[in-house]
Amino acid sequence: MTFRTIFLRLFKYGSLLAVLCLLYGFFVEPKTLSVRHVEIISETWQGSPLKIGLMADIHVGGWHVDAERAWRLSEKLNDLTPDIVLLAGDFINGHVPKTLRTGQENLEIEQGIKNLGKLSAPLGVYAVLGNHDAWYGEEQIRSLLGNANIGILDNQNSLIKSEKFQFCLIGLADSLTGIRDTTVFADCAAGNDIIAFMHSPDSFYLLRSDTDLALAGHTHGGQINIPFIGRRITSTIAGRKYAYGRIDLGGIQAFVTAGIGTSILPARFRAPPEIVLITLRSP
Repeated sequence: MTFRTIFLRLFKYGSLLAVLCLLYGFFVEPKTLSVRHVEIISETWQGSPLKIGLMADIHVGGWHVDAERAWRLSEKLNDLTPDIVLLAGDFINGHVPKTLRTGQENLEIEQGIKNLGKLSAPLGVYAVLGNHDAWYGEEQIRSLLGNANIGILDNQNSLIKSEKFQFCLIGLADSLTGIRDTTVFADCAAGNDIIAFMHSPDSFYLLRSDTDLALAGHTHGGQINIPFIGRRITSTIAGRKYAYGRIDLGGIQAFVTAGIGTSILPARFRAPPEIVLITLRSP
C-alpha cells in the first residue's frame, strides 16, 4: 500500500468522522438532557443537607428550546424533589430586543417562561438575570418571571427559613449588562450560612469570604468541547479555569453548570445540556 493510498483513506475516514460529529453536534446532543447529581461538602455549612435544583441558560426561542421543552425541563427538575430551585439567568435566546422580534417569537418566549412557572420547591424558586435577558428587555423578563411566581434576586438577598434550614440566599446582577453591588453581602448577618448565585462565574471574585456555596452558568460548559483542545469558548474573562463543574475558590465551594440551550452556534459537542441536583452538606 502506497503512502498516497494511506493518505487518501485517512482523509476519507477523517472527513466522514468530521461530518458525523457536525451532525451530532447540531442535531443530536443539543436535544439531549443529562441529570447530574453533585454532592458538595462545605467545611463552613452549618445547616442540614440541602438539595438545590440548578438550571441555567435555557435560551427559550432557540433552535432546540421551545415552550414545550421548557415545560418538560420543569417537570424533570420537579421529579428530583429539590428543597430549593435556582435559575442562573439567560432565559432568552438571541441578541435581539423584544420590539424587533416577530409576534410569534415573542409568544413562544412568553409561553416558555410561563411554563417554567411549573417549577416547585418547598423553599421557593429564585432567579437571576443574564446578558441575553437584558438584551431582550429586562423589564419584560422581570414581569414574565414574576407572573410565573419566580422570585428575582438582583443584588438582593433573601433569608430562607424553615424548620430545617436557615441561610442567606444572594443573587448578583449580571457581570456584562448589570451593575453588581456587593453591599448586598453586608445584609447577611455574620454567622449565617450564605449561598450566592449569579449568571457568570466572572463574579466569583466578589464573594464574601464566608460564602458556603457559589453557583453560576453562562459558559455552556464551553458548548463545543473538543478532545485535546478542551472548553475554549466560555464568553468569560476567567476562561477555561471556570468553564464547567466543581471549583474550590480558596475554601469557598462553587459549581458552574453547562446549562440547557445554545448561543451564537446552535450546536453542542461533548457539553450536553443538563439540570443539576446539588446536595450541600457539612463534613
